[in-house]
Amino acid sequence: MTEQLRAAVVGNALMSFFPDIDKDMRERVQTAMLFAQRATREVVGSGQVSDGYDYYRQQLKFLGWDATSPREPFDPDLERRSVHEAMLGRIGAAAGPEYSEITRWSIDALGLVQPALFRFEQRSLEVTSFQLLPCRVNRPGYVDMVLYHEDLNREELGNGFLYRERTSRRVRAELVRFNARLFEQQFGDKVRQRLLKTLQEEIYEL
Repeated sequence: MTEQLRAAVVGNALMSFFPDIDKDMRERVQTAMLFAQRATREVVGSGQVSDGYDYYRQQLKFLGWDATSPREPFDPDLERRSVHEAMLGRIGAAAGPEYSEITRWSIDALGLVQPALFRFEQRSLEVTSFQLLPCRVNRPGYVDMVLYHEDLNREELGNGFLYRERTSRRVRAELVRFNARLFEQQFGDKVRQRLLKTLQEEIYEL
């Protein structure tokens, strides 16, 4: 089934898509995420906010994303695992093992495409953080996504940081739901017009 899976680098995020997400839905999700990233970079860069992640979540909520309660509790044994396995474990704890497995697949796929990996690492270095975002259709018009966000020490953001042991400053993993129909009706055309050039530069399909 892996030939039906999709992945894309969107700014400093690696997005994974289950086969039930078609091209139009992928584009809506990617556009919303990129808009939230760009808005957050602008306000953080100007010093208007100190917590970029909270502002980022507010932008997502404005565009039609709602946080839901994790399906499983946090597993304290994650701290004893390797960084890579702990990362996947947190994603699985938030939404289920199928989300961690597709994320594992997309990480492996990213490592085989050097231009995409370079872009992902470059954008992550700029904001000293990265995201892993596995996405799946919950019901028609709605997408469930695990928002995994990790803040990193700048000195550890070298080539291949995603595949090495590292020290994380802050890690979050939560399940969020996207009302894609609402986004398209209220924001779709306006957001795409504002991001016309950025969409071409910041999204790399694997």
